[in-house]
Formats: sequence, structure tokens, C-alpha cells
Amino acid sequence: MSEDNYEFVQLTNENSSELSEFLMSHFLLEEPMNRAIGMSRENFQPFVDKLFERTLNIPFSFALVEKDSRKFAACAMSSLWINEKNDVAHKDTENHGDEFTFGNPERKDIAAVGKILTELHGKFFEICLDVEQALHLEILSVAKEHQRRGLASRLMAKMEDPAKMREFKCSKIASEISSLANQCLMKKRGYTALTETLFASECDESGRPLIVTDDGTDRVVLVCKDF
Repeated sequence: MSEDNYEFVQLTNENSSELSEFLMSHFLLEEPMNRAIGMSRENFQPFVDKLFERTLNIPFSFALVEKDSRKFAACAMSSLWINEKNDVAHKDTENHGDEFTFGNPERKDIAAVGKILTELHGKFFEICLDVEQALHLEILSVAKEHQRRGLASRLMAKMEDPAKMREFKCSKIASEISSLANQCLMKKRGYTALTETLFASECDESGRPLIVTDDGTDRVVLVCKDF
């Protein structure tokens, strides 16, 4: 399928039903950490609910859909991320979501995923002290049958709009990247790795890693790029 067979759709709450089904049918099953721990729809739903609250009310989330079928082929979802330490107006309010919440956190592997993402997320403003607000790429997902066609790069190029970022007072794009393929893509697009967490850092009582992927991904990397 050529580039001409896809078109962009800006994601809003009107897309929530079909977007939820796409994430459950693709990101849930194809993202390395989700796949490694056998994340269920039920346990993934709390994350999706919070994700929609953060991303569908600003113009930085997009999907690529097939022109003929109108089915989602890929999506990139981003939210605004305020440095509350430097923002008096937000001192006593919850940020856009500093914790990655999933169902059944009593399961140690699910808790490990949430811990890795939350702790990496929390390090961004510790490293980038002077940043007042950033764009946070939360999801970059391409359906398996549409991979290797440059769709992730097209979505990133659409999102990386310097004029729009200036309008929303964002000086950087940051993200916790949890797949080897997207880590390679980010490096190619000029993103800098700020810090990382190895999956091997989260083990059970016997010392066995709680997250073991099948695609070579062995860490989550916090990346950013100036705009």
C-alpha cells in the first residue's frame, strides 16, 4: 500500500470509540512490555481512560487511516506537560498524569511496568530544570500489517510542528520509548536519550526479571528534542 492510500485525521473525543478499539487490538498486543506480561484489556483500560483525558483536547494527536476502508492504521498521541515546580498556578493541581496507572497493580509484572514508566517520567524535569512546558509523546503505534511503510515517521513529522509548539509554549518533545523499533526511530530523528531503565532492574523474589520481551527490547529510554 502506497503513501497515497493513507490520510491524516486529527484525533478528538469524537474518535474515542474507534481509537480505543485500535489501541486494544494493536498497541496492547504489539507493544513489547504489554506483550511480555500478557496485559489484558481490563488491566489496560485505566491507562486508556487517562490517556484520552490528556491527549484528545489538544491538536497534537493524529491517526493515519486507510482512505478506502477508513480503518486506523497508526496513531501518535501527545499531551501537554507542565513543569509545576516553576508554575505557581499549577502548584496545587494534578499534572497531566505523572503516574502510569493500570488495573490489577497487585500483579508484580504490571506494577513493574507502571513503576518503570512513572519513575522515568518523573526524571524529565529533574534533568531539564529550565523547561516550563513540553509536549509529551505518549503513544506511537503502527498496526502490524501496516509496519515498514514509514507511517511512524509521517506521524512524527506531523506532530513536530514548530509553529504550533510555539503557540502552546512547548520548547521540547519528550517521551518514554518502550520498543526497540521506536528507540531506533527516535535516534534517527535527532532525539537525545536523557536516561534509561533496564527491564532487568525489576525482578521477582528469586531474582528473575519480571519483564522479558521477545523482540530484543531490554529497556525504556527517556528521550527529548528541542524545537
